Amino acid sequence: MRRLILFAKRPRLGRVKTRLVPPLTPEQALELYRAFLADQLRFLESMRPRYAIELCLDGPDRSIAPEGIVVTEQGPGDLGRRMLAAMVRSHDSGARATVIIGADAPTLPANHVHTAFERLDATDPAVISPAEDGGYVLIGLREPRPHLFHEIAWGGSSVCAATRRRAAEAGLSLFELPVWYDVDDAESLERLRAQLQAVTAQQRAPETSRVVERLRR
Repeated sequence: MRRLILFAKRPRLGRVKTRLVPPLTPEQALELYRAFLADQLRFLESMRPRYAIELCLDGPDRSIAPEGIVVTEQGPGDLGRRMLAAMVRSHDSGARATVIIGADAPTLPANHVHTAFERLDATDPAVISPAEDGGYVLIGLREPRPHLFHEIAWGGSSVCAATRRRAAEAGLSLFELPVWYDVDDAESLERLRAQLQAVTAQQRAPETSRVVERLRR
């Protein structure tokens, strides 16, 4: 069994996409995040039954996910501690490979996920997809690797570089997928707007496409 986990925040006013305020209002930022989440949940469902799928939230709220999607809670601690806990839980439940993605990359190509699992199934113990802002948009492991998640400045521009160093220190082979991007600020929002001009991007993220077009008017 292989598990794909969507790590996400609950959509709450003033708690999501705060770096997009301005240019957006808090209400618009919430609307955009809801669209991201809707498209990522649709993306998860498209991966079933190829992978076991799970939505892992920052608190209790089972109303967000469609029926059939397992909903778990991230628990306490920084992002690294919470992702590690999810990896441990997945491994302990029998997953031979686990991939985590986030809600902030609503146009992440399906091939990133498929390739990640293929690499984990083959020879690589760990896989990552760097983000343009210095973080990463995907991480996958065959088994929990605590060293990759401890004492990292989460949210900063050095996350991916620090993860590479941690892997090297542990003698761990880290396969890197192509770079992608999170939508966190005005610049990345403009990139998303441009990308959504393409039909393939609209099909990947239809709700995001509708909201972005509405906000542009």
